[in-house]
Amino acid sequence: MLFNHISNALEQRLAALPNAPPVYYDNQAPATPPSGAFFMAKNLPKPTVIDTFDATEIYSGIFSINIYTPAGIGRAMAENYADELHSFFFNKRFDGLHTSTVSCSQGMLTATHYVINVSVSYRAFTE
Repeated sequence: MLFNHISNALEQRLAALPNAPPVYYDNQAPATPPSGAFFMAKNLPKPTVIDTFDATEIYSGIFSINIYTPAGIGRAMAENYADELHSFFFNKRFDGLHTSTVSCSQGMLTATHYVINVSVSYRAFTE
């Protein structure tokens, strides 16, 4: 299991979310932020751990998804997206990954958008 495989698996899973707004991944930020809703996602891997008992490599990390919704319309749209992400990622297995907890941060307001972060914990094992 390589880092690129993990990032691709997480990005493909997010791309399959029904009714999702546009998604921007690492190194793909828009020159001008869209006026509507959008996601910005990145993989935040933790250091790889090797279980010396059976030589298993344990890859883990956080898939961080920032949800941007238009400012001035309240928090409901952003929190509805967070709920959808929770249902879509919580305790799932796909492409050799196991996602577990999904958490949501407090929102913050920018001049143009309301932003909340959803963090998805994951693990992958190799032998």
